Amino acid sequence: MLYHYFMSDSSELLDIVDKNDNVIGKDSKENKFKKEFITRNVAIFILDNDNKLLITKRSSKKISFPNRYDLAACGNVKSGETYHEAVKREVNEELGIDCKVELLNKIYNKFKENGKNIKYFTAIFLGKYSGKVILNDELVELKKLTLSQIDSLIKKNKNEFTPGFINDYRQVKDQLINASH
Repeated sequence: MLYHYFMSDSSELLDIVDKNDNVIGKDSKENKFKKEFITRNVAIFILDNDNKLLITKRSSKKISFPNRYDLAACGNVKSGETYHEAVKREVNEELGIDCKVELLNKIYNKFKENGKNIKYFTAIFLGKYSGKVILNDELVELKKLTLSQIDSLIKKNKNEFTPGFINDYRQVKDQLINASH
């Protein structure tokens, strides 16, 4: 997910992990780009009672992929934090909610952005929630869409979505289908 690294204070400490996701140190988020080490992040898909996914639109002020649709919430795992703790924190920070979460998958991602190697493990979660959502200032819109509506929108214009959303969605789509029935 290309979009998780521009969300907060660049001095925030992140755990550095090896290729087996074992913690081997810690450093600032800012140095992640300079030193190209592996970190961790989380992403969550949230289904409502009508089996629609909550997707958010990123603010125009975001450095990475502004004005694009994204998962309900996502972000870095801070140093000393578990994936589960991080996803609960991100959901609360970005949407102002608390919901039960279930781990769907954990994947390793590696890509180039601005000439730098970006490497991280992403834990992808599913949550269920149908109450009121309060978007933080990083997000400007909330939509509730069926999986088929999302498929159509991606096919029609994938550039409306962050690349990370599309990647994560494809990784867990079968599990989302099963959860929505």
